[in-house]
Amino acid sequence: MAIADWVKTKTDQIKHRGSRKSNTEQENELLDQAIQRYEIARSEKTDHNNRDLHQKWDSMDRIYRGNQWKGPTPSYKSTPVLNYVFSLVESVVPRITDNAPEILVMPRHTEGDATLADQLTKTQSYLWDKNKMQRKLNEGTRMCLKYGTAIYKAVWDPDLYEGFGDVTYSVVHPKNFFPDPRAYEIHQMDYCFVSVPKSLEYFIRRWPEKGRYVVEDDEGHHTGDEDLTNRERTAALKEYWFFDENGNLCVMYYAGHVVLDIIGGKYDDNNENDDPIYRHNRFPFAKQVDYQADKEFWGIGEVEIIDTLQRLINSYEAQIIDNTRTMANAQWIVDKLRSGLKEEDSHVLNNRPGATIFVNNADPNVIRKEPGSPIPAHITEHQQKLVNAMEQILGIHDVVQGRAPGGVRAASAIIALQESANIRVRQKARNMEYALEELADQANWLVLEHYEEPRQIRLTGESAPTTLEISDILRDRVVDEAALMGEVEPDTEPEDIDPEDLQRLFREVKFPTFDVQVKAGASVPYSQAMLYEQAKEFFQLGAIDRQALLEVTGFPGREEIIQRIEGRTPGQEDQQEQMEQAMGQQAGGGQPEKAFAVPPGAGEAGGMPGGGGGERIGERTL
Repeated sequence: MAIADWVKTKTDQIKHRGSRKSNTEQENELLDQAIQRYEIARSEKTDHNNRDLHQKWDSMDRIYRGNQWKGPTPSYKSTPVLNYVFSLVESVVPRITDNAPEILVMPRHTEGDATLADQLTKTQSYLWDKNKMQRKLNEGTRMCLKYGTAIYKAVWDPDLYEGFGDVTYSVVHPKNFFPDPRAYEIHQMDYCFVSVPKSLEYFIRRWPEKGRYVVEDDEGHHTGDEDLTNRERTAALKEYWFFDENGNLCVMYYAGHVVLDIIGGKYDDNNENDDPIYRHNRFPFAKQVDYQADKEFWGIGEVEIIDTLQRLINSYEAQIIDNTRTMANAQWIVDKLRSGLKEEDSHVLNNRPGATIFVNNADPNVIRKEPGSPIPAHITEHQQKLVNAMEQILGIHDVVQGRAPGGVRAASAIIALQESANIRVRQKARNMEYALEELADQANWLVLEHYEEPRQIRLTGESAPTTLEISDILRDRVVDEAALMGEVEPDTEPEDIDPEDLQRLFREVKFPTFDVQVKAGASVPYSQAMLYEQAKEFFQLGAIDRQALLEVTGFPGREEIIQRIEGRTPGQEDQQEQMEQAMGQQAGGGQPEKAFAVPPGAGEAGGMPGGGGGERIGERTL
């Protein structure tokens, strides 16, 4: 440690001696390590040009919001903003996040874990809805496009549901996350910090014994221009995630010089076995990047790439406006000698924003209108070139933004062009999938570790509740694995094992592992249209059944529709047979298409609203 750092550390210790008295000696040693590491992580949070990332992200946010002119400008100069940055960013967000991703959990080694994998798949669907992840995914993706990186967090909240607890997802703002500066990925970190301002009342509610020792600080208020006298009294709550000497993950909560709590590892007084805070023993974070920079933790965002082009477009627009205001309007030419008017009489003829020009000559036209000068064509042409260049750089072409390309009118051709133009957007969707896979895998571990009792949930789109019996299935699985290891006799039932021995087996026996697959789905409308067309063609050819067709389209109430169709009368079954035969002939180039009556109930609740919308095959509504 440098002399200056040592002096600063000792000065802080003396200054905050009163707060440090509430800590144990071990906690103060760990606190000194955390403070030193936090200062390193904060000072090293810079880009490749050694620019402070917080200042850079503030600048990116101002550009996104339309505040794009730097410094003061003369009063005579226009400062227009054509906010293409906002338009392009917001055109990408819904294309990535429009449809909720499908999270599938599959057994990695043995098919005997298929039942447990199916339960975990249902749990993932439940956690997605319960945590309102669709909205949080929009928030994270927007951060990713603006700043280059989004951080997601998956932890176990033991206070939910009156102490039953559950998995919670959250989005951590990049300005609140401080990684190990030597790491490029989350799994390479030795430590990291999350710092969030909280009110002093929050600390007292959360930690009644130690919260009262927390004092106000100004961390998190970095703008320097706010009225500090009127804002709420706050302090920065820091989460210090690190590994102890045994390699077990721990987290220390502290504010200023007050250690509020330590969970996991050897520093946890309530942890007899020095176990990590979570069984997966990984940092509970997942990273989503827009463009990955070489050997850097933080990614590159869209705003950073097109910042210069956006300012050039604004400059050209300002030039057009200024020239139009001063030169484009007609101007009065007045002969002072023959008209009898003086310059102070210009208000008589002045038609702002034009001007009145007085001359001393024998012009035959005493007073005349002089036409204004048109805007040079090359200015608007070059401005459009800048806009096209911005779209090319970001890969957001006209077809991606919903504009039909010139000279192409066939729907299939436009869809093909849209698919090819969407390569860059698909790559962003892949980056999102990688982050969600890590998040879902950590959630699986938390569920296996903490779901100790059966739970009843209701999944979206299903009327009947679903019972999760993860604890019972996992208990049987652990006992079977213990029998293979020779820890218990074969065919031993979990009920025959002493509870303390069963807990020991849960700690010692390795949990089954699973592969997580995230399918972002057809997030863009034209991909959906192509998928729907393919599904309809396959249905006509008999390659898929009606249930698969309704699942592909995500039709609301599809389960009830299938049940009603399966419960039809014999006469309706004959009618359906005729319908399918006719569609087979049509697909094989046989007889022309026939019209069929709509089956009863197809237009009622659960089917198409009003019975009149949707795709039609003959007269049957799907």
